[in-house]
Amino acid sequence: MAQIGFSKKLYLHLAGESTNHTMLKGETSSSISLSADVIEVSDKETSWKKYVAGYKGGTIDATVYADPADEAQQALMDALFNGTEVQGFIGEVDAEGSAANGYDFAAIVTSVGETYATGSAIARTTSLQITGEVTT
Repeated sequence: MAQIGFSKKLYLHLAGESTNHTMLKGETSSSISLSADVIEVSDKETSWKKYVAGYKGGTIDATVYADPADEAQQALMDALFNGTEVQGFIGEVDAEGSAANGYDFAAIVTSVGETYATGSAIARTTSLQITGEVTT
């Protein structure tokens, strides 16, 4: 069965606590892209190429309405300026605040951009490069 996109959100683990899921306020969209490199190991036994799995990685993108009072948005800005990692989760959090149906990760903030369109709220886009293992 198809899922509705607004059920999955981007959360940060502030203060290093993996159970403290702080959502980015004003989120309008978020995405995660996971990938795996392949290494060619072809030999002369066949004319078909052969591959084995290599390194894995991923990126996360999010768009929010800019909110200077939002703790999670400020944590992303601080991480960009200080070159520090953020811990987070993209997925669903149940009524008790437990992570479900998503991905835990550590990431480096690679970009933050803002759009100042006439007649519109300020939109902030953030890109993160996942570093290390992603868990489900």
